[in-house]
Amino acid sequence: MSVQPVDRRLLLKGVASLAALAAFPAWAKAAPTVTEVAFDPAIPALGNPAGDVTIAEFVDYQCPVCKLVFVELKKLMAEDHGVRLVMKDWPIFGDVSRDAARMALSAGGHYAAAVDALMSNERGLSERRTDDILGSVGVDVANARAGLAGRQPEIDALLSRNAAQADAFRLQGTPALVIGGRLFKRGMPVAELRDAAAKARAG
Repeated sequence: MSVQPVDRRLLLKGVASLAALAAFPAWAKAAPTVTEVAFDPAIPALGNPAGDVTIAEFVDYQCPVCKLVFVELKKLMAEDHGVRLVMKDWPIFGDVSRDAARMALSAGGHYAAAVDALMSNERGLSERRTDDILGSVGVDVANARAGLAGRQPEIDALLSRNAAQADAFRLQGTPALVIGGRLFKRGMPVAELRDAAAKARAG
């Protein structure tokens, strides 16, 4: 993917950009733990699966700010090989987004390439467009769709867990990031991601 210059103003805007940085809120009696958010066994980890810092991003494949954040996350992972990235699919833009999330999670060994391709896509999604994107990175789309019928309850349970966590954190939209034990309700440029990762390491 070619990395385009990032418009910092757009990156920082997001849907909930007024909430810059907060610890997991004390009021959230039922808030999920960091482990529940960052180590759901149903979500493959990107970057370094054994990394010492986990970043979880609540995303929708049709969210333009999510795509900008993903570019910044790729920059961070290129320089910091201790970062483990978890994509928390939260398809808030309807059935097409939900289908893209299901298909990415059905991509098997092509999962990382599927995520990268969907995040790099600059056009609107449709079921056919999603299939074309995934097919271009080696996903056997026909096999993935056939297998999805059997896996859909499992995948939809994962999407429901993600949505419940987003609700518990009172997220108003995507993107949102969990880094270490802190919740960021906005997009972040690489410099701020770098700083947040350093703080997570420092405990």
